[in-house]
Formats: sequence, C-alpha cells, structure tokens
Amino acid sequence: MSSSAARQLPITPAEYLEGERVAEMRHEYIDGKVYAMVGASAEHNEICGDIYAILKSHLRGGHCRVFIESVKVELSDDLGDAFYYPDVFVTCEPAGEDTHVMREPKLIIEVISPSTARQDRGEKLAAYKRIPSVEEIVIIEQAWPEIFVTRRSDNWKRHLFTMMDSVIELSSVGMAIKVSDFYQSNPFPDDVKRPFYLRFREDG
Repeated sequence: MSSSAARQLPITPAEYLEGERVAEMRHEYIDGKVYAMVGASAEHNEICGDIYAILKSHLRGGHCRVFIESVKVELSDDLGDAFYYPDVFVTCEPAGEDTHVMREPKLIIEVISPSTARQDRGEKLAAYKRIPSVEEIVIIEQAWPEIFVTRRSDNWKRHLFTMMDSVIELSSVGMAIKVSDFYQSNPFPDDVKRPFYLRFREDG
C-alpha cells in the first residue's frame, strides 16, 4: 500500500492510535507523522484474499492467526516508532486486550504495484526487518509473476521466484506453496510481459 502526504504536526503514538479508532480511512504512522492509505486495485485485493485463505486453512487448529489489511503491526525501538498495515501477516502472539494492534508478527506479506514498489521494497522492508519476531518477509508483484522471499535465518538473503510452477517454502509457517497459488484468481497469460531484469534469471 502507498500513502498520501503526511500531516504537518508530529503526534505521539497514543494520539495516533486514538485517532485511528474513529477515523473513516486507515493511516500509517512513522515517527510522529501520519499517512493516509490509498485504495488498492481489484487485482491487489484478490491476491491478498487468495493468500489469506490459503494461510487461514493451513493454520486452522493451531495457535497462530492470519490477518489481512485492516490490523496494524507496531514497531518500536531505539530508532523510532511506527505502525503499519501489512497486506497479510501471521502472528503467534496470544490474543490481548488491544485487537487493533499486533506486536509480534512472524510472517509479513506485501503485494506491490508500480506505485508502491519503492516504498514496499525499501522503507517498509527495512522497517519490518527491525521487528524482532519477524522471521520471513514476502514481496509479491501483481503485474507479472515475481515473488521474493527473505528470511532472518538466512541473513535476509533475497530468494526470487518467477516461474508459475516453482515451489516456495514458507519456513516461518511450515508450508510449501507454488507461485501459481499466489495468483490463482489472477492467472497470467503465457506471453505475460516481464521486466528485463527477470530474463534468464533462475528461481530460488
């Protein structure tokens, strides 16, 4: 997701959370500034829905839960405070009194577009890595088949997947999933155009 222009005056995390409870639209918070979230495309929404459904089924019966788009994750450390709305995330933290904010995400998934790629691949990715509980981050392109996975256990090395029959191991939740499963509601034609940097690139 991308954001609009920030409000001018810094506010505290407590002020942000209070305002967000009654706001008509969602906002993200980064070090005192609040950013309004813009709408997503139908393709973005369907990809998120497919992923949520797959993870929901996989996690059923366990103590971990999956959330989609409307629940925040908190980042608070010596470098600053932030609240983000990941597209999809999994947490195994116990349910608490605050049902709007999770603080121990395990797996975070973002679906990007040309307008959000820079933020999601840059600022947000770096921020998510600062959350101690995060084990795995997945970034998904919606315009062509491209998924990269990065894991704390692998020193955040990037693993790229572009072939529809490639299998991705989501080690944080103990499941394997094909690239095509991420795009089941939005299958690509055989001649889908891909960026030049993906040509002759091997998966994994």
